[in-house]
Amino acid sequence: MKRNIFKYLLLLSLSVVIAKATFSKSQADSLFPRTELQFYVFESELADGKYITGDKIGFLKYNYREIPNEWPENNRMITLRSEFIVPSEYTGKNLGLILLPIDYPCKIYLNGKQISIRGNYENGYTNRMHFSETVLLPASNINYAKKNEIAIQLFPLKGEAFPLSRVYVSNRKDANKYVFYRNLFGPKLISALALCGFVFFIFYLIIYFSRREYQKQQFLFFAFMNLFFVISYINNIFTHDFSHTFVLEKVARVGFPMFVFVGICFLLEYTNLFKKKRIIKAALVVFYLPSIIMVLMPNTTAGVIKAYNTYPLISLFIGNIMLFILTLLFFLREKDLRSGFLFMIFMLNIFAGFYDGYYFAVLKTKPYVLLTPNTVFGINLIIFFILAVDHSKLYHLALKSSRKLVKLNQELEDLVEKRTQKTIEYANKLEEANNTKDKFFSIIAHDLKNPFNTLIGYSDILKSDFRDYGQDEISEHLNVIYDTSVNGYNLLENLLKWSQSQTNKLLFEPSKINLYDIVQLCIEDIENQSQFKDIDVINDIPKGLHIVADENLLKTVLRNLINNAVKFTQRNGMVSIGCKKDTDVVEVYVKDTGIGMSKKEKENIFKIDKVSSKPGTEKEKGSGLGLILCKEFVEKHGGTIWVESEPDIGSTFKFTIPKIIHVN
Repeated sequence: MKRNIFKYLLLLSLSVVIAKATFSKSQADSLFPRTELQFYVFESELADGKYITGDKIGFLKYNYREIPNEWPENNRMITLRSEFIVPSEYTGKNLGLILLPIDYPCKIYLNGKQISIRGNYENGYTNRMHFSETVLLPASNINYAKKNEIAIQLFPLKGEAFPLSRVYVSNRKDANKYVFYRNLFGPKLISALALCGFVFFIFYLIIYFSRREYQKQQFLFFAFMNLFFVISYINNIFTHDFSHTFVLEKVARVGFPMFVFVGICFLLEYTNLFKKKRIIKAALVVFYLPSIIMVLMPNTTAGVIKAYNTYPLISLFIGNIMLFILTLLFFLREKDLRSGFLFMIFMLNIFAGFYDGYYFAVLKTKPYVLLTPNTVFGINLIIFFILAVDHSKLYHLALKSSRKLVKLNQELEDLVEKRTQKTIEYANKLEEANNTKDKFFSIIAHDLKNPFNTLIGYSDILKSDFRDYGQDEISEHLNVIYDTSVNGYNLLENLLKWSQSQTNKLLFEPSKINLYDIVQLCIEDIENQSQFKDIDVINDIPKGLHIVADENLLKTVLRNLINNAVKFTQRNGMVSIGCKKDTDVVEVYVKDTGIGMSKKEKENIFKIDKVSSKPGTEKEKGSGLGLILCKEFVEKHGGTIWVESEPDIGSTFKFTIPKIIHVN
């Protein structure tokens, strides 16, 4: 089914194509074909209508190149005449006279009747018409199957040549179509390209003065390349019906060498092929300045064209060769897309120059499509996109650098913040160290002095009066001396270990130990104080419990906690030491039935700067340093310590020892 549908569609398409071709052929056969006219030249006597008809068609065959025109200003009309025959089969059909751009105002006649006037020939005129036109040849004025005469009366200024390009007779459809496309790809296309070039000029000129990254000579030169491109074809843009634009003709001729000059300067800056660019630019100024002067000096259009076709044209040709060589060298060095595009468009520009020059200089006519304006605009267009791509790369690079800079700034701010925080921490630690030092000296000056005062006092009494004392009194004094010595020794040991911990000289050597045995040794160390106050100290640690800890540090912790518990428990009280095992830690507690603590005391009990010596229930003295040591030594193991206490009920000090200790 699908195959049949495809077959029918194919047959239908072929039928339509064949029918259209047949219809077009029959229609073309019914149209008058395009016929080029051959003209002959008559001398003029300034008589309108003279020589437009007659038996003699002319004195000299017009070769479309030049006409000798040395007549005085008051007798400057030239008549051109041509004959053609329209077969009878085209009877009743209107025809069209195709006129390519004409240099001078003119009158056009068909069989002796005036059918068109182009330009104001009575007043002064200074320029040419650049548009092609179609002049109607009405059927009522055409002699069918007979000779028809076209006469064109031209009014050139003195010394001006090349008045007329090719002239055709054709059917109206062909004539209108031919003229439309010739103007579209001729003056209209040039006008459109010039408008784009002017936009490029304004755009880059504004960008150059408004953006710092564009303030390089290459961008300014590119802006003026577009300006001089517009100037080069300004006479094609603003001239119509032989308007008074002689100055524009001069300006346009100046624009060509100026475009080449700024183009070379642009390539020198952009390609950076040579180091001494200023010297080359100065030489270019010397080379192109005579071209500008020579074009500006004449006072007629023909004079401008004649002057332009000498040294300025040579300088233009050499300049285009220089542009081509610069892009070739740039391509050989870079071998990338941008250099390749530049090389190709300037190579096309060389070809376009030869192509257009051949038509103007050899054939003495204007080509159907001028290639030079298109290639020159192509040069500007490619450079525009190359600069845009370069700018895009620079923009993304700048954006990336900006982001990197923002990141670096953020990192710098974070680093400064961290350093500031560390400085604050160091300052706090320094302040804490100073406070610790002050506390240390306070303990040495006050708390360490008291035991020695007691020892010295009681020793002096025994030394002087021991004969006067009985056995019980001497025993009592010796007990005081012993207790004071033990307390002093404990204080000195705490001070020594605390100072070692502050200077990181304290050894931390964890090993597997029996917790019950350690607790029992600590109980025995303070047995004298506990028995003196009739306090029961109970070891509730399971006998087979082993933990990993530093034995010396753990003894210091337990001894201080048990000693404090006894110190702040009334007579006949009780202190118990026990533990509780968790998954990751062993929690040890020292519980007493003592006087307890207030909330404020609990908050400050482990702070070095808040430590104060509080007397026990029997006026026992202490330094307050023991609990600070307990906290540091527990944390050395990776554990924590805290207290639960109520006034007049008692306190329970708890600390944890991890089952796995990470030694730093």
